[in-house]
Amino acid sequence: MDEKNEMDKKPVSPKTHRKVDHSKELKQLREKIEQYEKQLLDWNEKYLRLAADYDNYRKRIQKEIGEIIEYAGENMLRNFLPILDDIERALVNHKSANEENPLSQGLELIYKKFVKTLKDMQVTAIESLNAPFDPHYHHAIMVKEVEGVDPNVVVEEFEKGYIFKDHVLRHSKVIVSK
Repeated sequence: MDEKNEMDKKPVSPKTHRKVDHSKELKQLREKIEQYEKQLLDWNEKYLRLAADYDNYRKRIQKEIGEIIEYAGENMLRNFLPILDDIERALVNHKSANEENPLSQGLELIYKKFVKTLKDMQVTAIESLNAPFDPHYHHAIMVKEVEGVDPNVVVEEFEKGYIFKDHVLRHSKVIVSK
């Protein structure tokens, strides 16, 4: 019995072995590989676009937060401007009445300190008189014909304008030549 089992176990020669056609299976597998490669490329492209979108979003948010922090005091400074205008008007009225008045001298000191503080905070006045009219910095409240002055030149300043860093806090209210 052992001999029979051994004969059954004998290796089959290549001549006796049947050839099986694997070309269909191979073709199907190659098609699947191509399909998966295309899908991988699509996913990779989507990933790259998503990563770029996220990076752009992150940069935009950082820039916006930086601007918010940099210009955080802008509204507060804008609210100080009418107070500065009132001090300037009080100085003009007191100087014309009596320059030796201690109240006038005190107002002058307060005004200088206030202007210095604003300057330290990067708030500067817009120089308007005799400058060409610029709608980015000026608000024309009136047009006036003035001899010897070119058109669109600021001839009077009704209210000073101010800039904080590179933002306009308040436009200069001006009268422009015709």
